[in-house]
Amino acid sequence: MRAKTIKSTATVFTEAMRAYEIGKPGEARRLARQLVEASPAFGGAHYLLGLLALDQNQGKRAAGHLATAIAITPGQAALHLAMGRALDICGEHAEACLHFRTVLGLQPYHAEAHARLGHLLRQQGRNGDAITHCRHAVTADPGHAEAWNTLGALLNEIGEAHEAAQCLRRALQLRPAWPSALNNFGLALKECGNLVEAATILEGAVDIRPDHAGTRTNLASVYRHIGQLEKAREHAEKATKLSPRNCDAWVELGLVRQAQGHEEGAAAAFDHATAIAPDHIKPWFCLAEACRALGQVERAAQAYRHCLTLDPDDTHGAGLGLALTGTADTPQRAPQAYVRQLFDEYADRFDSVLVNALEYRGPALLADALARCLERTEGMTVLDAGCGTGLAAPVLRPLALTLDGLDLSPAMVAKARERGLYDHLHEAELEEFLNISPDRYDLIAAADVIVYMGNLTPVLAAARNALRDDGVLAFTLEKAEDSDSYMLGAKHRYAHGPRYVREQADFAGFAVALLEDAVTRKDGGVDVPGMVVVLRKLSRKGDQSAPPET
Repeated sequence: MRAKTIKSTATVFTEAMRAYEIGKPGEARRLARQLVEASPAFGGAHYLLGLLALDQNQGKRAAGHLATAIAITPGQAALHLAMGRALDICGEHAEACLHFRTVLGLQPYHAEAHARLGHLLRQQGRNGDAITHCRHAVTADPGHAEAWNTLGALLNEIGEAHEAAQCLRRALQLRPAWPSALNNFGLALKECGNLVEAATILEGAVDIRPDHAGTRTNLASVYRHIGQLEKAREHAEKATKLSPRNCDAWVELGLVRQAQGHEEGAAAAFDHATAIAPDHIKPWFCLAEACRALGQVERAAQAYRHCLTLDPDDTHGAGLGLALTGTADTPQRAPQAYVRQLFDEYADRFDSVLVNALEYRGPALLADALARCLERTEGMTVLDAGCGTGLAAPVLRPLALTLDGLDLSPAMVAKARERGLYDHLHEAELEEFLNISPDRYDLIAAADVIVYMGNLTPVLAAARNALRDDGVLAFTLEKAEDSDSYMLGAKHRYAHGPRYVREQADFAGFAVALLEDAVTRKDGGVDVPGMVVVLRKLSRKGDQSAPPET
């Protein structure tokens, strides 16, 4: 009799699962409930009821059924996977992660568990761990579209836009016309500098999902960067109407209005954003910048100070903005966190923007200046200080027996490494690195780097320390026409007066080999006045006991 009962239970369960798999949830539920009544200790029936509840997005009900199933048969990976899904729906993300980790303890190469754990870790801001799990997922199952999508989004967030785009292409090959992947792909293309293609992809995502505010916000951003401001405004306004509490949509609308010259409208949009997300730095910084443009000094200063309260490291350069309001002293240099973030975010599109849009000529100017000033033209130990993506490397490589690159931005160092022209690359702050590298270099070149430093005393002293006798320091600057010191410009870059540069060079123990006017870049199609400077280290420092007054 007992054998007959077990066989009957197994048969009914098989029928119930078959009904579930062929899309007959009502029949599957009826049979599962029949099993629970007849055999309450049979875990399979509770598992099936949990799956049916999951399909209806009833996380709490599903978790109840699955908890019973796990209590009966605790070592089943499928049960813990389903429980993780149920807890995720309920918002119990930490507990969901525990169940996905339990699955991986039982089956280390379980693609779905890796993918879902990666997704949850991304939501928790643990991008490194999330990327690891998503990579495991696509290795275990190359056809896992969700894992490719999450991996692509994560890689884009950490600045690996080109690999992100490859992952997202794969996701879309597996699931064409998938709005989430199209949105992420568009963002990756934007970061790669492929703005026209990004707009096309995001338009496709909007066509499929017209009521998604986030996608419209991203499309507005791309159109703003392209310069199609009316289209950008249309999508940004639609995004704020679709989701009035979407902070990003209001920020983007403000940026579009700002680009159109409507500073008052921009400030109003940023004001909305700060009310929605008072703990987010970007809306406050944008509001501060808009108020400063309107001449609302006190309001701008208040917003800048709030940024500094939220972000003491000052990744947005609020301290520089505060100085530009005239309510605080000018910092002697830009904050490290600001410079690092600025160039980390800029890395993937740095070359195209700098060379094409800004007509950047720094490396070419340094090459010409060095050709006129250097006594040696090969076999030197050279440092490309603030190397960025390595734009100056082709100019410096022929001069070097050893060519080192140095940058504060990890993303820039990674791009420079791809060129294959450097013997060594260092991720460090310039002055700190020079101060621990005594008598190491014959030539230090710094193109468009010292524009983020006002007071030249520390950097020139550090450069002198790192240079051998008769070593050369060559750099570009922006020129302050009517200043005997330095000044902070509206774009948060410093400009220096020629007399000040000569005085500082003399104090630091350098001879001026060349100091002449030059245009290193354009801004808005207008030449930015600059200088190219070549200094030679003297064997003995002068007798000055203090730097010239600034």
